[in-house]
Amino acid sequence: MDLKSFLKNQIDKGNTNWESRSELIRASGENINGHTNRIVKEFDNKFNFGTVIEIKNKEIKKYFDKLPKNSSISVEGAVKIINQSLPKDMQISETIIYNRLKDPKFNENNLKGQTLNNQVSKTAPYDVKISESFKEQLKKIRKPGIYLYLEITQRGGSTLRLKTNEDYGNLDKSFPPNEDSLKEIKKLIRIG
Repeated sequence: MDLKSFLKNQIDKGNTNWESRSELIRASGENINGHTNRIVKEFDNKFNFGTVIEIKNKEIKKYFDKLPKNSSISVEGAVKIINQSLPKDMQISETIIYNRLKDPKFNENNLKGQTLNNQVSKTAPYDVKISESFKEQLKKIRKPGIYLYLEITQRGGSTLRLKTNEDYGNLDKSFPPNEDSLKEIKKLIRIG
């Protein structure tokens, strides 16, 4: 069997993970030389070269590098996405993601794993006591075409609901009930 046939046969069998090109060439019974290396390079995109951990790390690193700095990631979601790029016999679990997140050389974007504490901290801005002066500020922004009210969320917090007509951009958004939100709303509807 010539080298090209051997390579195609390995691909058909799903035997695509090899420590190196040299190991693959040796397994075919051919000698390692420029000619056999060129043939293997033609099939490079069909094979994974390196140790299993190197291949996993490469895919995890590729995923991490695409994400914005200092963001929180869903570890479970990351596993699903990364596993789509890996062969069936190299699937990863959540443990390796948590370990790579702790490694600053690996996690250059300073990513954090999504935890229940992170989720709770995202709801904290909605669990506030609303002052009368804040309510007065809302009344000053309201006018025909701008609906701006406090609403109670399903979980019992407060949210600031903004709806506008087409004169103000047909907006339908909610915000945490705070001063920063009021500033953002004023920018969105171009007042004050």
